[in-house]
Amino acid sequence: MSVRDSLIKHLTSILRASEGTILVLLCDQNGLSIAKIGRKSDIDLNPNQITSLASAAFTASEENWEDLNINDQVISFSFFDKVCLITIRINETLLTIVHDYHKEWPLDADNLAASMYYLKQKLGEFFGNGNETEAEIERFCDKVRSAMYLFGMGSDVPFVSYTQDGFDTSNLLPAISTILDSLQNPIFIRYGLVGGSGLTLDAREISGQNLPISIEAFSANAHVAFQKMKEESEGSSIGNLLCYVAISGRDSENFYGLVACPAGTLKYSNIEDSSNNEDISFIGLFALTYGGIPVICESRNIIYSIMQVVGSEQTTENFIKSVNVLTSFKYE
Repeated sequence: MSVRDSLIKHLTSILRASEGTILVLLCDQNGLSIAKIGRKSDIDLNPNQITSLASAAFTASEENWEDLNINDQVISFSFFDKVCLITIRINETLLTIVHDYHKEWPLDADNLAASMYYLKQKLGEFFGNGNETEAEIERFCDKVRSAMYLFGMGSDVPFVSYTQDGFDTSNLLPAISTILDSLQNPIFIRYGLVGGSGLTLDAREISGQNLPISIEAFSANAHVAFQKMKEESEGSSIGNLLCYVAISGRDSENFYGLVACPAGTLKYSNIEDSSNNEDISFIGLFALTYGGIPVICESRNIIYSIMQVVGSEQTTENFIKSVNVLTSFKYE
C-alpha cells in the first residue's frame, strides 16, 4: 500500500464516523495538501482554501502561546456560517476536519483519538519521525481526546442580556463597561473588547494571575490571529468567520483556550462616514477546567448584550445563532 493510500485509509475512518463530516484533509504546516477524502455535499468547498485556513489556525495563535509560556497547541475550532474546521497538528502535518455542526456536534472524541494514533504512527514512519515510543503516541492521543471532550462539555449558561436600561446613547463605553462587569460565571482569566486597529477598548482580568504578557499585548495578538483567519476565509463558500478557538496545554489538567469572536460595529458619531465606524472583537483567555460550553455561552451573552448597545450586525447575529446550535448538542 502506498503512503498516500495508507493515509487516506485513516482519513476515511474519520469521515465515516459522522454524517456531518464533509471533508478530511492532511497538509503540511504551510498549507500544501498531502492527502484528502470527502463526500458529496451541498456546501461547495475549496480544498486549497481549507488547507490555507488550517495553516493559519495554528500559526495565528503561536505568538500568544509562546508569550504566555503555554505549550503546545493541541486543537483549534474555526466556526463559520456553514461548517466548523477542526485542526490538529500531527508531527509536521496538520489534520483538518470540515464538519457541518448543524447536523451533529461534537465529534466522537474516542473515535478521533483512535484515528490520531494510527495517523501519528504512520506519519512518523513515512516522514522520518518513527522513533516515538508507544507511550508518547498514546499521550498525544489522550490530549486530543481530552481537549475534544472538554470543549463539548460543561454547564449550560442561560441566554440572557447584561444590558441595562437607560444607558447614555451619546457615550456607549460606560454601557459596554457595565456589560463586561456583569459576567455571571468566573470562567475567563482575561476577556475584553478590541478595536479594528488592535487597541484594547475595555478589558477585565482575574487578579493574581501574574501572566508574563500584559492584557493589552495579549488582546492585540489575539486580534491579529482573528483578523488573519478572517482574511484567509474572505469570500469563502463556507460563510463568514464566526468564532475562533484554540486549545493549548501540556495535559487535560493544564488546558487553556483562546477565543475570538465578532462583537459588532462601534459608531463614534452619527455622521455616515466609514471612518467613524470600527469593527470590534471579543477576545478571551480561559482555563478549560469548566468545559467549553460555559465559555461559548458567556461569550454569546456578552456579545449579544454589546450588540444591543452598538446596534445589530449580521455576522455577529450569526455567531449568536451558531452558539445556540452548538449548545443544543453536547456530551452527557
